[in-house]
Amino acid sequence: MDSVLVDKLGEYEDMPLWQEAADLLFGAGLTLNPSELHGAIAGLMAAGLAVNQEAERDTALALLERCLGVDLHGEVADFTRRVMAATRSAVLDTDFAFTPMMPDDDEPFEHRLMSMARWASGFLTGFTQAVATQEDSGNATIQPTTAEAIKDFAAIAQLDIDEQESDEAARELEELSEYCRMAALNIIQDAFAHQD
Repeated sequence: MDSVLVDKLGEYEDMPLWQEAADLLFGAGLTLNPSELHGAIAGLMAAGLAVNQEAERDTALALLERCLGVDLHGEVADFTRRVMAATRSAVLDTDFAFTPMMPDDDEPFEHRLMSMARWASGFLTGFTQAVATQEDSGNATIQPTTAEAIKDFAAIAQLDIDEQESDEAARELEELSEYCRMAALNIIQDAFAHQD
């Protein structure tokens, strides 16, 4: 394989499961929903933070701490770096492996609905934090398609988490998740393309 391509991809990392993330975060005394953490990481990437190098991952950790109001150190910081690497791997995967980190389908519906809203909220906070940092350096530009998706994510972040489970509600949640997946993937890939 071409060494330039290998350098661009970085090492491939599998995405941890939502439950693994929840156990670690809650075990460390954090009440952070894993979906929100993953959404914030995706938001940082969507604003152009590639997290492919150690310095970028350190910058991302500091931004995540600021926008999520958490302290990421030790095992949680290592895990967060792993999620960053896995997210980057999924975004660059030719099979479009990227997907929002969500609880399994056998988890309670309201839990999955809340996690979808928290993912969208995390994306917004990560994106906003990274754009604000870029504005300080005069590098912030938001494409119209990105702005449209951001508005949609803001609406998704306000989902009614008390909605009762039904076949239609479950189908709508699946459609929302797929929309978030494709919209975020397109924004991040576009941001990465502008770095070349």
